[in-house]
Amino acid sequence: RTKRQVEKILMVIDVKREIIDILQITNRRFMYNPQTGTLILGDEMYGKSICSSHAQEFHASQAEGRFDDYLRGWIGVSKSYPHGIVHFAPAVSMEQFDCGLDALQMFARLEGVNEDTIVRGFCTMPEQRMGDLLPSSL
Repeated sequence: RTKRQVEKILMVIDVKREIIDILQITNRRFMYNPQTGTLILGDEMYGKSICSSHAQEFHASQAEGRFDDYLRGWIGVSKSYPHGIVHFAPAVSMEQFDCGLDALQMFARLEGVNEDTIVRGFCTMPEQRMGDLLPSSL
């Protein structure tokens, strides 16, 4: 796969062909469609600067599919999460377990993700280390 530089603007990434480094992301929305392998990263903005929603960013991305086909949340690194965090919001439901697992496996293949990357909002589980959820994938 081709490494793609992370930009602060809205990005549409084909994770089957491209790879990014999660450690270059401070805090931004993501949308992932497990059926198409499309990862949408919203504009990187903070606090009161956030002026759009997942739905607005999906529309602006002109990505294929339906909004409801995408798992959504936040991704990034911080002092509290130096190895990164994948926060599903809304949380992945038990009915979406297979899609959520596919999303976790996709994130595990990105640069910067390791066993200490935190996952939040995966089914009914509390905050977990990626290595505890996918020990053989990392």
